[in-house]
Amino acid sequence: MTQDGYNAMADLYATTIPTTYQFPIEAHAVAAFVELAKECDGVTADVGCGLGHVTADLVARGLDAIGCDPSAGMLDHARRKYPELRFIEDDATLTMWPEDAGIAAIIARFSLIHVEPAQVADVLEVWSARLTKGAPVLIAFQTSFEPGAPIPFDHAVAPAWRWHPDEFSRILGAHGFAEDWRIVYRDSSYRFPMANLLARRT
Repeated sequence: MTQDGYNAMADLYATTIPTTYQFPIEAHAVAAFVELAKECDGVTADVGCGLGHVTADLVARGLDAIGCDPSAGMLDHARRKYPELRFIEDDATLTMWPEDAGIAAIIARFSLIHVEPAQVADVLEVWSARLTKGAPVLIAFQTSFEPGAPIPFDHAVAPAWRWHPDEFSRILGAHGFAEDWRIVYRDSSYRFPMANLLARRT
């Protein structure tokens, strides 16, 4: 799951997205996730960490977190800005994740949108196998308006799909997770609604 588009756009992203969260509700969702992750032993994986802003926030909030991203260009920025943090060049399948680094929780903010829908189940199977019962996962994504199959959309960097929250919850439930809560929100500055969905390993 390489991301050549993000390699090419890394410098632009670093310039245009200097903050951790674009909307205040996102910070609240992450704070709620952190409180659950603190109850679990191990490292929190920030999947699709990009520039490393969220990884840094997780650590500042008291978690032992590692960021992973398939874009070497994005990770270069992350490592220069946050030299004290740990980053791994890896994708959502966690293939390069150290076997001895137990995963306590997973956060994936606007990264699974780039995984082809048919492969999302494979990703969730990997996560289910690496997590223990009760471990939280927080997934953020652009949403579709009507229930049903994911819808491709014209993302500026890489192929991407919008999911209806009900459909994402369904596929989570089919692969070892149960939804705890969701936040669906829309800002006038962005064309689609967005969701943060929190689930736990069953």
